[in-house]
Amino acid sequence: MCYVRAYIEVIGWKWKPVLKRGVRISKVGGSLLTSGNVLSVIGRVVGRDYVGNKLILVVSAMKGITDLLIRAFDNHDPNALDVVVSMYVNEALNLGLNDLASFLELMREELRRFINLGEPWVRDHVIVHGELFSVLLIERLLNDVLGLRAKAVYEPGIVTDSNWGFASVNHELSNRYVIERLGNVLSKYDIVVVPGFLGVTSDGRYTSLGRGGSDYTASLLANYLNVSQLTFYTDSGGLLTGDPRIVSDPVLLREVSYEEAYIASMLGAKKFHPRTFEPLLKSRVLTVITDPWHDSGTYVTNNCVSMPKLTTVNEAGNDLFRVSVVGCRISQIDDLRNEIHKVVLSYDVSTVKDEGPHAVSALLKDRDNAISLARDLHRWVRSWIA
Repeated sequence: MCYVRAYIEVIGWKWKPVLKRGVRISKVGGSLLTSGNVLSVIGRVVGRDYVGNKLILVVSAMKGITDLLIRAFDNHDPNALDVVVSMYVNEALNLGLNDLASFLELMREELRRFINLGEPWVRDHVIVHGELFSVLLIERLLNDVLGLRAKAVYEPGIVTDSNWGFASVNHELSNRYVIERLGNVLSKYDIVVVPGFLGVTSDGRYTSLGRGGSDYTASLLANYLNVSQLTFYTDSGGLLTGDPRIVSDPVLLREVSYEEAYIASMLGAKKFHPRTFEPLLKSRVLTVITDPWHDSGTYVTNNCVSMPKLTTVNEAGNDLFRVSVVGCRISQIDDLRNEIHKVVLSYDVSTVKDEGPHAVSALLKDRDNAISLARDLHRWVRSWIA
């Protein structure tokens, strides 16, 4: 404990003792887990969320790893697999975890046999190994480098069907198994490290929950365990009013409702898994989206303020692009809906439709027009944000 306290003070996070020992979940995104930065990122997250609490860390694969694993399987490419394992081996060696590096080399040989098999379940088995490698690395980092009492759980109890690539969760079984499995481990350890993105079928085969599935994992666990706080750590520091790759002046949103966050993720905001906020819609879990380096972020609450909050752009299939405005009940407030339609109808749109009560979307055939419309709508949204 002294070692981690000293480390956290060195990296600049103020030590704040907390008397009440609740359970928190921190989900660490792969965009933060880059070569040479794993120790600093995990140190910051632990410094913020562990002190005085039991902590569950839900971890993603390191940045770019899942794409490499997909390439390794789809193209039967052992070189892509070598790159994956080498990234984790190098990180282990940099942390002085030489025996872990040797173990990862053995796992490389095991996975080489799988990438030449063609069965659908094998693809999921291969691509979830990025998260499994992260769990191996971060458990050892917490114990051997930071001196904490941490335990890895490689399968936290999320039971799914066998819809390979985008498995559906059996909530009744998962709720029971997660409480039993993680509750038992939390009674013995201070920090539990679990992989995001994956589930297991009733016959014990790994499944993937779909891209961005680590966010969904964290929300499922938060709901089943009724934790006190769920924090999503990302490189963007929160939800923005628009995609910074498209608009030049996005603003960090200080607060959104669960309903807004849910529809925004369904419409492609911030590359969240579309079901990320579904388990939390009726919960009282305090949810924060932030980064490890700043106190600011976006709070997700049950407070629904009727105003436009953000814009999204995504591909809608059939060579169409969807541009949306998200805000609490905006499709039910005539003045707001009319203002959106006024901007949208100056473009050549195929369809304008309400996405439930909290979003209005337009479908366009031309990508450049879609981006131009998104920028115009974002300017209108910005006029509402202080």
